[in-house]
Amino acid sequence: MQPFNPETANQPRLDAAQLSTALSQFTGTEQWYRHSLNKRMLYTDGVRYFAKNGGELGAYWLLDNTALEICPLLDRSNQAFGVVSVIVNLDHSADIIVTDGNGVQLLRLDINFTDLQNGEWRFYLIEEGDHRVMLLPSEY
Repeated sequence: MQPFNPETANQPRLDAAQLSTALSQFTGTEQWYRHSLNKRMLYTDGVRYFAKNGGELGAYWLLDNTALEICPLLDRSNQAFGVVSVIVNLDHSADIIVTDGNGVQLLRLDINFTDLQNGEWRFYLIEEGDHRVMLLPSEY
């Protein structure tokens, strides 16, 4: 008999409340993760947890979108801080809204379909030296 491995076990999908509760437990990070397509972008344990548990098969698409579209936008506009809000509607459409943290909208993306849990999911993007770090508000 093989030992139980929580990384590979078929675990039931978390609902929105469970995911929100789990994310609120992240108050720092023990490890930084580098995005494979944008080496300048790092993300935290909490963001990694969200990517693994958001939707049926994960929400790594959000990390890719952030690395390839949102980080370069913040770089071009010399924004050291950005807020990324993902608002998932009941019809499974979503909006990604990027602001400067003071309510000034920098970008809005319409997503026709996502299996991400309903609700609003918020992330910060901060400039840290040569890197752009994506983190949960509780990890800030």
